[in-house]
Amino acid sequence: MEKLAILPILLVLLVLHELGHFVTARLNGITVEEFAVGFPPRVASTVRGGIRYSLNLLPLGAYVKMLGEEDPTSPGSFASKSKSQRAVVLAAGPLVNLLSAVLVFALAYGTGWPDPSAAIVRIAEVAPGTPAEQAGLQVGDVLRLADGQPLGSPSQFRDFTDARLGHPITLTVERQGQPLALTIVPRMSWPQGQGPLGIRLATTLVPVLHDPLSSVGFGLRQTADLVTLTLSAPVLAIRGDLPFEQVRPIGLPGMTQLAGEAAQTVVQTGSFFFVLLLTATLSAGMGVFNLLPLPALDGGRLLFVAIEAVRGRRLTPEREALIHLAGFVALISLVAAVSLYELTSPLPLFGNR
Repeated sequence: MEKLAILPILLVLLVLHELGHFVTARLNGITVEEFAVGFPPRVASTVRGGIRYSLNLLPLGAYVKMLGEEDPTSPGSFASKSKSQRAVVLAAGPLVNLLSAVLVFALAYGTGWPDPSAAIVRIAEVAPGTPAEQAGLQVGDVLRLADGQPLGSPSQFRDFTDARLGHPITLTVERQGQPLALTIVPRMSWPQGQGPLGIRLATTLVPVLHDPLSSVGFGLRQTADLVTLTLSAPVLAIRGDLPFEQVRPIGLPGMTQLAGEAAQTVVQTGSFFFVLLLTATLSAGMGVFNLLPLPALDGGRLLFVAIEAVRGRRLTPEREALIHLAGFVALISLVAAVSLYELTSPLPLFGNR
């Protein structure tokens, strides 16, 4: 059921995207025929102010139907408006997604951004017949000190034990709110899949609240960094500065997997941090992707407006529609290829990153 979490996330982001188009179209005097949530078949609809508002069965997106999107001869049509008006309407959807990313990042930061310096390291598993079991370590114990030194991360603890193989270590753990000192000797050799102690660690990050002003500033920086990374990722991958797994495009199966993992963290921790983080990241990605100058995307339509400004005249509606149709087919083919790859090569789990 957790994997279904992707549906409300994507639906909200796509509705916000289309609201950007809808509001700016209305402000620029463009006749809007329909605003729909979901895709047909239609479940319910109502007409207000000459606009049909529809709720459709398939919750996979939203759309705005404007009069004469390719026909400049109709009064009040999208195509009849000036280049600047059309550019504003086209850019509004992606820009709303980018603004939403800023606000959701700010919300995540303000309501409790995890602080790595305040991480809690817990024992998640104790293998039988290991030094950990013999020393009395139990699942749920919080590691506080090792030979009197504070422990802040699993990697720090691993480095500490690796440097003391065969030598006794005094661990101070917290169990049911009480400190407990235990002596353990890391073994010199161990079975595959285990370590010197025979435990598996889990890290719980402590959320830290922040004020609204610094949260908005953080949201702006985080969104800007994400946009910069997205645009530069192909070049970084070609140069070998980033591995493919970190720059691979994400399709619906990948987003479904990530949303499922984020939903599981909500169930396990009661914190919505990872859901907010995923929502903001997807929103920023949606904004950047739709601004790319590719046919069928908002950025592709903006490119045609720019070409019209340079040429002094626009392409014929038929030719422009044909180019966008070809771009749409290519886009759907790319999405299908990415989705197929994700089904055979799933994204790494949060815990394995």
